[in-house]
Amino acid sequence: MKILVLSDIHGLISYAEKMIEREQPDEVIFLGDGLRDIKESSRFFKNVRFHFVQGNCDLFGEETERLITLGGKNIYFTHGHRFNVKMEEELRYITLRARAAEFGADIVLFGHTHRPDLTYADGRILMNPGAVMAGKYGCITIQAEKVTPELKSL
Repeated sequence: MKILVLSDIHGLISYAEKMIEREQPDEVIFLGDGLRDIKESSRFFKNVRFHFVQGNCDLFGEETERLITLGGKNIYFTHGHRFNVKMEEELRYITLRARAAEFGADIVLFGHTHRPDLTYADGRILMNPGAVMAGKYGCITIQAEKVTPELKSL
């Protein structure tokens, strides 16, 4: 199973569409800020399942955090603006990691900072794919029990 992780489109939906076409994912997880754009584009990709959360720049009601199970892994995702992800390094993920533990997440996805990051903590993968508007995205491949996260660029 291949999961494409996108965040922070901020009007550059053509980049997101190129990423989907390039990667041919089974699932897309969108982490907010450009929700209307990605929802409109999702209808053109009939063989891909989309999952969304609202970001701080999205103006209509969607969940701000979700937990889904894909490939046998619990994936918690949020935009990140409510979890202090822009704080200095040693404090950055404390709140987010605590919330992920509450959900029993194996994989934690967030955006908001526009900076790609891939961290392992508490036996979990934490990934920020960076901003679509900067040509950045993430992919996660799940095969049996093996999880392979990657940060990529257009």
